[in-house]
Amino acid sequence: MNAQSLIHWLEQGRGAQMLKTLALLLGLLVLSVTVAFKQFHGPRTEETLRQADLGRSVAAGQGFVSSVNYPQVQATLERRGRLFSQQSPQPEVYHAPGYAMVIAATLAALPDGVYRAAFETAPTPPDGFGADYVLLGLNVALLWIAALQTWRLGSRLFEPRVGLLAAVVLLLSTPVWAHVVAVDGTAWAMVLLLGFFQFLLRADEAVAAGDSGRLAWIGVGVMAGCLFLTDYPLGILVVVAGVHAVVRGRWSGAIWVLGVSLVVVSPWLARNVAVMGSPLGLAGQDLALRADDPTANPVEWRNTLTAKAPELSLNKMGNKTLTALKLALQEHLWSGGGMILTAFFVTGWIYRFRRESTNRLRTLFAAALGVMILSQGLMNSGEGERLPVTVAAPLIIVFGVGFFVVLLASSSTLREWPRLAAMGLLGLQALPLIHDLAEPRRIHFSYPPYFPSFFMALGEDVGQRAGPVGGWMADVPAGAAWYSGRRVWSQPASLRDFYAVHVEQPILALVLTPETLDRPFFAELAGDNGRTSSFGEWGKVYTGLLAGRLPPEFPLTESRRMSENLYLLMDPRWTVGRVK
Repeated sequence: MNAQSLIHWLEQGRGAQMLKTLALLLGLLVLSVTVAFKQFHGPRTEETLRQADLGRSVAAGQGFVSSVNYPQVQATLERRGRLFSQQSPQPEVYHAPGYAMVIAATLAALPDGVYRAAFETAPTPPDGFGADYVLLGLNVALLWIAALQTWRLGSRLFEPRVGLLAAVVLLLSTPVWAHVVAVDGTAWAMVLLLGFFQFLLRADEAVAAGDSGRLAWIGVGVMAGCLFLTDYPLGILVVVAGVHAVVRGRWSGAIWVLGVSLVVVSPWLARNVAVMGSPLGLAGQDLALRADDPTANPVEWRNTLTAKAPELSLNKMGNKTLTALKLALQEHLWSGGGMILTAFFVTGWIYRFRRESTNRLRTLFAAALGVMILSQGLMNSGEGERLPVTVAAPLIIVFGVGFFVVLLASSSTLREWPRLAAMGLLGLQALPLIHDLAEPRRIHFSYPPYFPSFFMALGEDVGQRAGPVGGWMADVPAGAAWYSGRRVWSQPASLRDFYAVHVEQPILALVLTPETLDRPFFAELAGDNGRTSSFGEWGKVYTGLLAGRLPPEFPLTESRRMSENLYLLMDPRWTVGRVK
């Protein structure tokens, strides 16, 4: 190729298109790195950190076990004849393992030196904990995979420019990024849901062509099983796929979907039955639990030393399902994919697309989204961070962009300036993200109620001074376990249960963080006029903490104020002298 041909290739040939594509990808990559850096504050909930801890246990070859000792799990295991062991960790029984296994695969792929540095190097603010960065990188990579799938699905349902525009819109969506930087696994659920609908589209096209589409139906079953293993309520999609296959006249397809999904999930269900006597472990109790209900709070049940299951209440189940539906329709639906694209998706129902497969998949997606919302509301206790509408955001965006392109083509004015119209749409979608990025932040990590360096030092000191004989507790046990790399007891809901745990394993220290000692805490305690009913049996300990003199019968009589709203209560015989 001579110089003139090269110039022509770069200016007017495929080279020009390749350069534009490369520039777009580099721009989006720079944007992703910038958003991740400025918006990341570390994992924000115990729900996420429990799954991260499980992933580390799997990566270390320990199996599906937890570094957190929950009183409820211990009581249930003892009822089944398994006594407490200081060397054997408790099995994980509260979560589906899908996201944790992705974390485990990521950690296992790290070089040994990087792995050790990620978990053993104490962070110095404003730098973050190394393993948290690994979770961030994983979730950003999963978002890019979801964007690639969005491009492919949009191109197959409509045309390449719809796929490209939808993928870019996804990468500019502030609500989606909020879950990515929270490292809660929403991006992984997106990847699976997009794969589920890609296989459904292939199956539908095969049926239209007179083929059985067996491989496509098998793919649907695999994706449905993986969705169940990621978030139990998402398993309802296997029913949606099976009904769709029957409606399309493919009973064999329904059998393949149900059979393959059952094969995928059976090992995990069998494991739970062997460990806890229930296919879902203790996660099945989420039907009766609700985070904002003081009589059915999942945190209280986990931290109560009892094997008794919460009672099912049809009223509570109905209320929390209707509440979830209300929130989804009033708030979440308009933020998951952005208000503009959601508006295009909703109003797009007045138009029938040329491809019947596109119309069928849109109808199927709408039905699946409704079922997902209801299932999540019913089966989730309210602690889960993966909102169905956010998980489905890429598909909302695809159909929203598809209708936007239809409007663009039908307007005599806009179709003359398609690129300008597309840039306007992207600009409106990106405005909230630009606003967030413009906010100055000198320290991009916000740890409380998590204090990685403190948890690491405390865990190391307790381990060196007492070995496996002595234990410690925290009101944020998953965070303490994740950052320290050691087993931690979750603070029991009552003092009675604390003393029962203390008999099983001497408790040397208790960490109280802003999770308990938030700003109104001491004011509320002082205003209680000595009555501690609002704080339960722990009230007298908290009152002693406020007065500077803990009850003499309480074994952890020495207290230290490490910082504002961070206290360490210790057994004076095992004073942890090196924790600063």
